[in-house]
Amino acid sequence: MSAPEIEAPRPAAASTPGRPPQHKALIAVSFVAVVLIWGSTWIAIKLAITDMPPLTASGLRFIVAGPAFIAACLVLRKPLRYPSGMGWFFAFMVGCYFTVPFFLFNYGELYVSSGLASICVSSVSILMIVFSVPILRTRITTTQAAAVLVAFAALGTLIVHSQGVAVTNVIGVAALLGAAVIHALAYIMIKKHGGRMPALTLNTMPMAVGGVLLTGLGLIVERPGAEAFTARSVGATIYLGIVASAIGFAVYFWLLQRMDTVIVSFAFVLFPIIAQFLAVVIEGASFGWVDVLLTLVILGAFGVTQWNQRKALPPPANAAVVPAVDDGRPTDAALAEVYRHVLARYPSEACGFIRDSGVKDCVNVIEDRPGVYDRESRTGYAFGVDDLRELEDSFDGDDPVRVIYHSHPDAGAYFSDEDHRFAVYEGTPVYPVRHLVVDTSRDEVLGARLFDFDADLGRYTAIATFGAPREKTVPPHAKQE
Repeated sequence: MSAPEIEAPRPAAASTPGRPPQHKALIAVSFVAVVLIWGSTWIAIKLAITDMPPLTASGLRFIVAGPAFIAACLVLRKPLRYPSGMGWFFAFMVGCYFTVPFFLFNYGELYVSSGLASICVSSVSILMIVFSVPILRTRITTTQAAAVLVAFAALGTLIVHSQGVAVTNVIGVAALLGAAVIHALAYIMIKKHGGRMPALTLNTMPMAVGGVLLTGLGLIVERPGAEAFTARSVGATIYLGIVASAIGFAVYFWLLQRMDTVIVSFAFVLFPIIAQFLAVVIEGASFGWVDVLLTLVILGAFGVTQWNQRKALPPPANAAVVPAVDDGRPTDAALAEVYRHVLARYPSEACGFIRDSGVKDCVNVIEDRPGVYDRESRTGYAFGVDDLRELEDSFDGDDPVRVIYHSHPDAGAYFSDEDHRFAVYEGTPVYPVRHLVVDTSRDEVLGARLFDFDADLGRYTAIATFGAPREKTVPPHAKQE
């Protein structure tokens, strides 16, 4: 697997109610394919490390997958390099997403069955909820908290019941749970720091570098001989590199552009079932009725934590409601609502977004965190985590955000260089939206301009004017400074 649905800049290929049956069938088949691919990953790891030592096996998987990812970047014109100033995050991805966790996956499966390994690692979905509280300052519901406790209690019981408490078993389980913890932390850090990067950019070079490091270290430390490279281990490694990594990645992100993210996330709940079935059939792992019951409790708790996120998502647009966007432009009613919000937030910059279903007034978090950002709230804005999540999730549903708006208090309605820096990445819009910039004074809104992305110029240009907004002006507070 590669870094998951963290990527913010997704194309505006949101789902629509009128999909043809063939397209719905293709989506269903693709979802099943992801579950089967990820479920089969764990038995493939077991087959690879049966003959090949774990460091070498984990590295060669990425050596195989790397060229496919690099080719995809070149074909799709995605940058290979991380943005300037993100070198530390590149190193974090190499170490905490690719090298250490994937080695621990392989090492852990030396001591436990592939089915149990998949269940341990699927705990990433609830560990992410735990880490999001201190790092992203999100809130979890009572139901989610209870589901987390139930899942870990059942997981501990399953481990003891199926594996016992032998030292080697404990080592294997500790390695797998350690990998899950590191991966969950990595996902949250990706959400916080890597959300504006294309998913291919985020994964490709860290994967390639991680593959070289793991393979090189494996050749030095493990010194595998020719007997390690059997048809079984080599075949499993190729499968992991091409099918599990490259194809699984491509299908997963294709689904994210066409399905609700919460529904897609249930692949994490379902793939352990496939993994456990393959462990019993191919590996000969024992799995009694008590194990089945505990597994269902664990996966059920995982499912509750995922489904509970739907409460945070906005309801779909009601067909009986007059749309807030007409032919890509905000309606008069939507503009009036935006203007009310803008005046209420003066002298700070207001921000929000517009869907067909209505206007969402968001919080400019710079107001609440003075000194944290390099700008003040009267000269800049930043969405909070919850608003960003709603914005990103909207592109997977039937009511995507169409327009992002913000105000320029006493400064005119123009798309500034700072606006461009955060709206465009490597010549591509971060979000598939238009931008509305509102010119406001203390007593009234003078007007607004709507900007759309011009692919030839590589930046946003004005396409519509509402009212009589000023051009770029120097605000009074700037004159005093």
